[in-house]
Amino acid sequence: MTYTPHQVRLGAPDRKPSRRRTLALVAVGNVFEWYDFTVYGFVAPQIAKTFFPAADPLAGLLSTFVIFFVGFLARPIGALVFGSLADRVGRKPVMLVSMSLMAGGALIIGFAPGHATAGSLGTVLVVLGRLVQGLSAGGEQGAAGIFLVEWAGPRQRGFYGSFLNSAATTGVLLGALLTAALNTVLGASAMAEWGWRIPFFVGAVLAVFVLVARRRVEETPVFRELQAAHEQVGAAAVDARSGNGKAFFIAFGLIALWATTTGVTLTFMPTFAFSIVGVDGAGGLWATVLGSAMTAGLIPVGGWVSDRVGRRPMFLFTAIGYLVLTVPLFALIVETKAFWSVLLLEFVLAFFSAAIGGTAVATIVELLTGRRRGLMVTMTLALGVTIFGGLATYACTWLISVTGQPLSVVYWVLGLTVITLVAAIFIPRDLHLRKLA
Repeated sequence: MTYTPHQVRLGAPDRKPSRRRTLALVAVGNVFEWYDFTVYGFVAPQIAKTFFPAADPLAGLLSTFVIFFVGFLARPIGALVFGSLADRVGRKPVMLVSMSLMAGGALIIGFAPGHATAGSLGTVLVVLGRLVQGLSAGGEQGAAGIFLVEWAGPRQRGFYGSFLNSAATTGVLLGALLTAALNTVLGASAMAEWGWRIPFFVGAVLAVFVLVARRRVEETPVFRELQAAHEQVGAAAVDARSGNGKAFFIAFGLIALWATTTGVTLTFMPTFAFSIVGVDGAGGLWATVLGSAMTAGLIPVGGWVSDRVGRRPMFLFTAIGYLVLTVPLFALIVETKAFWSVLLLEFVLAFFSAAIGGTAVATIVELLTGRRRGLMVTMTLALGVTIFGGLATYACTWLISVTGQPLSVVYWVLGLTVITLVAAIFIPRDLHLRKLA
């Protein structure tokens, strides 16, 4: 007998209130997880001045983004530990621990003393904070994505899964919004001196509120049913399909552009516009705020459409859009150095980013089959986001440093776009119609 998640729910009443509660719980948690994790990128110029005082501002940024990448390096470890834990003891304990770690990491960074006060000690503390945040994010993202998709019906997996990315983009939006407001109210001098710490303190407080809310929520009925089903089939259960090797490489390739839509188009954009090109700092941040809001709103639409037309067309649509539009949109920013050009890029690419953001979670969960789906999905997401998303800010800054040309950032974007375009060709046409196995 082969067990699938859908067999557990056959004949069971549809618990709509429980589904809505679960959706809200996972979404709110991921909003603040991604806020805490990515806000570092929005205050990178100020962190560089605080911990890496150097004659060359670009060198300081490079050092800052190395630490940014450290948080991504910790994600696979978090995925390995928490992905297995979520399958054994439940989703709730993992979500509680991950939120506690994220709050702790934010506080460590917020309180870290600058180079002028404590020398390299502050840098060590920032690295520690990023490691803690990476462990947290690595565990939460994969488990939460699987949770949403397995709760959904056969023709709703894209839509349900899209809320993971919509929440993540909303977290990026909140980080950009708060940072933009602080830049506008405090000014560049105060922001560089102490204002950059405020977003980390705010993130820690928000994480604690979510932690308290999650403590009051019981383990979901779906997880209890899954446990019961595993106890019934016991060791006799055999995977219907065990060939995840090809699926892993397809999923890994799909993450390349998906991670880039957040790592470059949103997170890196304020630094690129302000520190590299010379756009007004607050203007670049406000453009990212508006672009993030538009993307977050469109992502569920992308998931809904993918449930009807399939997963492959959505990835192809995004890849082709990025191939055609990346160079002219970035060139316009470099040439004009204007707020409106950054805003135009954010608005135009939002349609393509939302298409892949609304489809990716369900696609990866559907591709990776078998009883070890939890570990496979969590590890694939963690590795992909680490390599393609975590390296994005450093790789783009390094390219600009080596070539002396701000427009060289497009080499990274276009390279990863081609990887996803090739991977998308191998997505089965009927993947969205298949039962989870």
